[in-house]
Amino acid sequence: MRFLFYVALSMMCTLLHAGSVRLINNSSYDLRAVIRGSDGSYLGEVVVPAQNSISWQDSYGSVGQSRGPNAQMESGYRSKTPYSVLWYCMDGKDYGLCDTVSTGAVVLSQGCAGARQCNPPKKNKYPTTPGEHNINPSPENASP
Repeated sequence: MRFLFYVALSMMCTLLHAGSVRLINNSSYDLRAVIRGSDGSYLGEVVVPAQNSISWQDSYGSVGQSRGPNAQMESGYRSKTPYSVLWYCMDGKDYGLCDTVSTGAVVLSQGCAGARQCNPPKKNKYPTTPGEHNINPSPENASP
């Protein structure tokens, strides 16, 4: 019983020092999401495939380490919320921006401000799979 209490307590302490955001890419493009803190600091990034979601977690605290009376202020433990989520196309083009994102929020790529449009992926010039043949054979190779 005591073991469960300590496990629950340690999990609650971890949650005090972490924020999470649910990133949902409801577009038809693979997108890269960059998360920034309220001070403009880079917190992380993830690639979210089209029509998929990912849970991103910020763990900017360190549990159980004492560094003196001003440790939180000196080591960057200040709140990084609200977050900004910047969505980018895989070619680097801007897709959208959601600012004032709170901890625990759900961010939809189509719900953010911006162009919300990517260039279509380039098609391969040459066959990519074995057995894929030219639809219009040359007259020399045509059978009677």
